[in-house]
Amino acid sequence: MTVTELMKLVEGLIVVAGLFAVFYAVFKNSTVKATISGQRDLIETLQAQVKELRGLHSENEKAIAKLTGQVEVYKELPLSQLAVSMAEVVEAQKEILTILKKKVK
Repeated sequence: MTVTELMKLVEGLIVVAGLFAVFYAVFKNSTVKATISGQRDLIETLQAQVKELRGLHSENEKAIAKLTGQVEVYKELPLSQLAVSMAEVVEAQKEILTILKKKVK
């Protein structure tokens, strides 16, 4: 094998290696672009979900505050006084029934 043939062989190998390098770079670049595009779509979706969940969280905090206020009101009610008042209502109803029964007879 002569020097000229050897040089042509080396040049051919360099060209083939260069083509493989170009194909690899194009493939890698398209894969990276697809990955970036997919990640961008995923990030946008997650940001929309976060925004929606923050809105729901805000609504839940308001509802919790409202319920807490109602619980505080119920805690302040004197339960023993309620029991006495209910007993008085029951007695008044019995008296009303007695009066109505007398009038019906």
